[in-house]
Amino acid sequence: MTLAYMITQSNKDVEILQKLLPKHLSQDIKFIAGESSYRARSLGTSLLAAHKTPVALVLDADTDNESQIFEKRDLINYVLKQVSFGTPFQVFLGVPELEIVFLQNKSLIEKIAQRQFNDLEWQLSQSKPKEFLETVFGNNQQINARIFSNINDEEIRILQQHPLIQEIITFLSSLITSSVAIN
Repeated sequence: MTLAYMITQSNKDVEILQKLLPKHLSQDIKFIAGESSYRARSLGTSLLAAHKTPVALVLDADTDNESQIFEKRDLINYVLKQVSFGTPFQVFLGVPELEIVFLQNKSLIEKIAQRQFNDLEWQLSQSKPKEFLETVFGNNQQINARIFSNINDEEIRILQQHPLIQEIITFLSSLITSSVAIN
């Protein structure tokens, strides 16, 4: 049984979430990469309308401007609400990008990268996480693999404390509670 659909912009985003979400929450989640923000939103709308299964839509905000983030979330919520007919859904925005979850703890990312970052590099990391990680780890498809192969379970728990991951965990937990109450 699929408890919910988790839709992201890319396969790399799916990998991040599959590694960071607790197994007991993610085991009944169907992860889908939309391949772009627009396609992910469209897919979320279609799944809510057709399947009546909860949807977690995880997108990059592509900005750290509060009013633009509010507008984007508000617009997406409006569109999804039109087709949800009471089916739970939630929009999660990585500010400015989902990869920010790797950069919440400077000493941890320095350990993984095996180097120290100066203040300017750290500022870049906060405003352009993907670009920063590509610069540090090389512009390839293996950034997630390199990060996850260099951290242990305790360090994964540190990454799980990021507010975005905590919001997703809270949403998924509420679905499990609802599912148990219904059955």
